[in-house]
Amino acid sequence: MKFQIKDLKKLLYSIKKYHINEINIQSNRFGLTVNTLNNVIKTTQNNISKKIIDDSNSIHSQDLNSQNLKNHNCETYFTIVSPMVGTFYRSPAPSEPPFIKLYDFVKKNQAVCIIEAMKLMNEIESEIDGEIVEVLVQDGDIIDCGQALMKVKPTDIIN
Repeated sequence: MKFQIKDLKKLLYSIKKYHINEINIQSNRFGLTVNTLNNVIKTTQNNISKKIIDDSNSIHSQDLNSQNLKNHNCETYFTIVSPMVGTFYRSPAPSEPPFIKLYDFVKKNQAVCIIEAMKLMNEIESEIDGEIVEVLVQDGDIIDCGQALMKVKPTDIIN
């Protein structure tokens, strides 16, 4: 089964409606933990054999205790996503250096890339202070609205 945006919307609505404090969803290639107590979203991209959302569209709940979470090797990241469809560029012009490089520290509202849409160049800014730990798209790639562009490790997590 493919986890789609409409499924995520239903899940987030259910989390709010039933006052769920934390939920952990995992598949073979992706893991997602939503914690409503301190508004942290954790993602992992390693091979995990357990599925919490199965092909019958039912959601299985799990008892998560703090000991289980401490043993789980999971990093906390903020993901910069594309607000529009367009072409991704890391630098303002072909002959200029990129806005950011891997492991650079960025400040809130600092430009990190450009998305060209309908011949207009739109600067995408970081929404938090942190370190760029992964660039998820290549220069010149066509990207969709909502597509993840970069992972940023927040400064408060680094220190």
